[in-house]
Amino acid sequence: MSDNVIIQPNANFHHIAGEDILSPQSSVLFKEYRKKWKEWPETFYVGGFPLFIDVEVTSACNLKCPFCATTFRGNKIKKGFMSFDILKRIIDEGAENNLYGVKFNIRGEPLLHPQIYEFVKYAKDRGLIDVYFNTNAMLLTEEIAKKLIDAGLDRLSISFEGHTKEVYERHRHGAVYETVLLNIEKMQELKKRLGVEHPKLRIQTVMLPEIADGFEEYKKFWADKVDEVAYLDYKVMKDKKKGIQYPWACPQLWQRMAIWWDGTILPCNHDDDGLLNLGNILDTTIKEAWHSEQLNAVRDAHKKGMAHEIAACDGCYLRDSEIVKLGFKD
Repeated sequence: MSDNVIIQPNANFHHIAGEDILSPQSSVLFKEYRKKWKEWPETFYVGGFPLFIDVEVTSACNLKCPFCATTFRGNKIKKGFMSFDILKRIIDEGAENNLYGVKFNIRGEPLLHPQIYEFVKYAKDRGLIDVYFNTNAMLLTEEIAKKLIDAGLDRLSISFEGHTKEVYERHRHGAVYETVLLNIEKMQELKKRLGVEHPKLRIQTVMLPEIADGFEEYKKFWADKVDEVAYLDYKVMKDKKKGIQYPWACPQLWQRMAIWWDGTILPCNHDDDGLLNLGNILDTTIKEAWHSEQLNAVRDAHKKGMAHEIAACDGCYLRDSEIVKLGFKD
């Protein structure tokens, strides 16, 4: 059934203004990276090693946003911080196998980790070309911004719902509108003073219904404040749709892997319960997990349009949102 299965790399992400940070750049290596990012899933090609790894440096967060899985799952998520030993194992194996990039978060706020700057520097020193993370930017002081610049961070995605104080603070519980705006402004000013272009700053919102109504205002507000303006599709995370067969395959299975702060290896960054646990970085390698029978069985199910038979994929909020966009109706 693979000929009829729909697979769309980056379907959840939308660039709307400013520089398209991930467009093919002048670097031959970066062009190669983005070409593989698109073509590997489209052709169901399993390369020798993932192109990218989501590395959860911490599962803790300083906010309690109601739409976030980290909030409503509460104590079900074990809180912790990644050790430098685990981080080195990931980066060292990646560097030896042509890993292109890492994102230093999955479920938490990376700026809470006291070694985040050292993590960034280590990844850049080992030759990775796309090192970044998402942040709520509440902790992005000028001092911290300077450390991230010095470490060589390539890009920084700032999660910010809408552009008004009312909407933002309603959804970002614990955040202060003025603080985040000032932090963004200070980092952009600091880059200019230092004569650098990194990290590229992207503002991105979850496209909640009330934000969609003021979409143009959101776009105009941020256009001259950051390098890129974008949005992510809204996903209903609490209401899981179970037992739905649909000819859709997840591109992540051919692009990337995820590793939690404790070293648990997963095939994607949406398996919040760790149902597809592929082992631990302390006991196995990323390459072994990438080519494991377990992961290949998951890929085969997706290629056949049978992802609903995989417990972690049945009701996955990414899958649910994508098949709704493609026309599925209850």
